[in-house]
Amino acid sequence: MATKARAKLAAARTKLEGKYVLCYLNYGENASEEAPKWTLIGGQKSGNLDLSADSIDASDKTSGGWGEKYPGIRSSELSVEGNIIGGDEGWQALKDAFLTGDPVDICRYDSKNKKADRNWYSITELSDETPHDDIATFSLKLEGIGAPKYYENLSSVDDVGTTGAVVGG
Repeated sequence: MATKARAKLAAARTKLEGKYVLCYLNYGENASEEAPKWTLIGGQKSGNLDLSADSIDASDKTSGGWGEKYPGIRSSELSVEGNIIGGDEGWQALKDAFLTGDPVDICRYDSKNKKADRNWYSITELSDETPHDDIATFSLKLEGIGAPKYYENLSSVDDVGTTGAVVGG
């Protein structure tokens, strides 16, 4: 007798679902750049990475009446927003780093595809909202120091910076 089954989607899903990407701060007992201790920044709603380049204008009279633009200095910016969670060590450590002006080592880890990006960032904006009729939230703007590093073939976020393979960065 044949077994009844519901049809399954045969094509592999290739869209990255944002719910699988979380931001971590290198913070914890004996944390270092070489031996990171990844602490989740709790309550996240977003962790958006923006890579950009300044525009260099190379236009001249031989450009045929068209502009000629080339990429200049590249930069990265990470924007993180979320709910404030009581006792969240990652959030408190970020606030402390902002107050002292220290750069922070941040990793965005994609747990579904086992990939990550990592960079040092300066915290240039830090804010919270505490409405009387809603959850308290935070917002961070972090500007990159140098080029981000990219990792793949990871078992977990703990592999980032230790055993993870660096690719293209």
